[in-house]
Order: sequence, then C-alpha cells, then structure tokens
Amino acid sequence: MKPGMIVTASMLSTIAAVIVLVVFQSLHTRTWGGDRAEPVTASHQTIQLTNDNLVDVLSSLHMSTPIARVEWKQSILTLDLKVKGTDTSYTEIYENMAAVVDLSFRSVDNVEQVLLRVMAEDEWVHRRHLLLAADIRRGEWPMYAIDMLRTWNSAAFSEDLKDWFNLMQTELWKKQFEKTS
Repeated sequence: MKPGMIVTASMLSTIAAVIVLVVFQSLHTRTWGGDRAEPVTASHQTIQLTNDNLVDVLSSLHMSTPIARVEWKQSILTLDLKVKGTDTSYTEIYENMAAVVDLSFRSVDNVEQVLLRVMAEDEWVHRRHLLLAADIRRGEWPMYAIDMLRTWNSAAFSEDLKDWFNLMQTELWKKQFEKTS
C-alpha cells in the first residue's frame, strides 16, 4: 500500500467516525431531552411562601377540616383548624395536619416553624376550645414522620410523634377521641 493511500484511508475513517458521533449526539439530544432533561431523582421545585401567595398556596391543600385562622410572619406559619360537631374523626385531623406539614416542609422552602392548633367550635355559644396543639420545627424530625402522622390509627400519639412535633392534647381531645378509639 502506498503512503498516500494510507493517509487518505485514515482521513476517511476519521471523518466517518466524526459523522457517526455527531449523529449519535443528535439522536441522544432528541431522545433524552437534551439540555432540558432532568435526572429521575430531581426533586420538585419548591416555592417561597409570602403574604401575597399565602391563600393560593394553602387553598391547594383541599382539607376536610377547614382553616379557621392563618398567619405568616418571619418564617413562622400559624394555622388554626376548625372542627365542628362530632362528625370529624381523629384520622381526618391527622391527615389534614400531615398535609399542612408536608406542604410546609417539602413544597415550601422558607417555612421554619408551623404552629398548628385544632380548635372545636361550639355552635350554640360560638366559643372555640383547644383540642390539640403542635409546634413543628424544620429539621427536628425525620421526613417519614409525615407519613407516620398521616397513617396514625390511634387518638393517643406515640412518644416519637409527641417529641418530633411537640404535640399537646387537651382533656377535651381525650374525652372526644380517646373514648372512641
């Protein structure tokens, strides 16, 4: 083989390799989304809670226990959930509490503390009574505690849930719910 033919064959094979690589790169970009592709483990985008979007963010919860009062101040979200009558079960209340905690600490990144109260409203005299209170702080409990709360099946809390969420149950809570569990 002549030296000129070797150089020509080398150049042709190099050009062919470059063309094949460009085609594969183009195929990869179209197939996998290119620059817009995100890893499967990418977390969803968090939002910043403000007084301007407070109602919009909380209305996305769709809870069975209505919010009676809400306040947002310096990274502290304060919520009162209102229970009317005896139709609401403690499992519904737990699911709603878990929804608030989930939203506050998984979806919103500027909530550092949630002060949550569950209030019973007496329809006859229009007075509110505290049933349950929680002082929930970011980073003081494992993330699986949200699911544990959501699926908790007793009116009495475990010691872990009490410690993690700084839960306090009143005598009225115990009279209303612990007698039925």
